[in-house]
Amino acid sequence: MTGLTDLNRLERDAFRKFYEDGLFDVFMGLMLATMALGAVLSDWLGGEAAGMAGMLGLAFILVVGLLSLRRRLLLSRLGTFQPGPERRRKISATRLALIGSVVVGFVVAAAAAAAYGPGIPVSSFEILMPLVWFLNAVVVMGAMAYFLDVPRFLLLGLVFGLAMPLLVWPDVMWGIRLSPLVAFGAPAAVIVGVGLIKLRRFLREYPPLAREGGQADGRR
Repeated sequence: MTGLTDLNRLERDAFRKFYEDGLFDVFMGLMLATMALGAVLSDWLGGEAAGMAGMLGLAFILVVGLLSLRRRLLLSRLGTFQPGPERRRKISATRLALIGSVVVGFVVAAAAAAAYGPGIPVSSFEILMPLVWFLNAVVVMGAMAYFLDVPRFLLLGLVFGLAMPLLVWPDVMWGIRLSPLVAFGAPAAVIVGVGLIKLRRFLREYPPLAREGGQADGRR
């Protein structure tokens, strides 16, 4: 039994290394920044639909670019990792949860962009919408922290979840209107900053794998 516990701990510690590069944090921060830019694009292009299309286009570029970069980075420095069946199920569940979270986030952002404007009185919708955003971020990132054994993801979810409350609640409650660039940009800057610190540390602690005969091994 002790041997099995030790094996599980070794697998957990090995798996955690694949989330110490910080690029996932950078990705989440840039997603927030993309939503802020979507609001700016809506003003520039004169329509919510155009702004939403621009936001989705930027998000797609981020997903493809960062996933490709992260895959190459991890392969060259950590090699490959084959998780056990239980961890594979957890990974699949967290991926589905993250996709659902992103969809909910974009829906809430679109609803805010369509319904939010100057002079709107306090209403249950304006209180509930940011709360749904916040709880969605915290629950999903908390689930990822638990299933992936990466505790900082819960803090990431807390900071990510602040964006919509910062955009809506100060205005409807106290008459203080924050620009989307501030409301989304401030949490985004914090998350990206943490990710870049993690990335710098990762690059220092995990140099490229040794190569045999000048060819990449790519495995551990």
